[in-house]
Amino acid sequence: MTVAINTLGWVALELAVKAKLDSSDYQRFTALAEDRIRNHGEVNLLVRATNFRGWSPAALWEDLRFDVAHYDDVFRLALVAEDSSKEWMATLSRPFTGARVEFFPDSELESAREWVKGGLATPRSSGSATRPRPKAADLSV
Repeated sequence: MTVAINTLGWVALELAVKAKLDSSDYQRFTALAEDRIRNHGEVNLLVRATNFRGWSPAALWEDLRFDVAHYDDVFRLALVAEDSSKEWMATLSRPFTGARVEFFPDSELESAREWVKGGLATPRSSGSATRPRPKAADLSV
């Protein structure tokens, strides 16, 4: 297993990512995230990367599909890594999400948790404007 998932408050999830992600990691994560989105309208995520070595091709595809399908459903995304050399992950993720994205070094893990839990993800009203986004079906194989 390369991902451990914990709950942070009523609408936030913490993912501890180690080594290389594969598609089964995304299947577990997306089920929980989509449950939060169905029940609360949005989800906050904290991704803690330790010795992160990237994605398998299938996992990268699953990540892209989740990002497109839930572009406006992630309110805050905190990326935490052992050193600032992994800050590229925050920069890389920004175009793929409508979330507010922040990078935290591992030494600031508690601050990242508080930031994620403090973000009030609220259900959208039916009249609120959202950014246009591609449909998940557009990414089917």
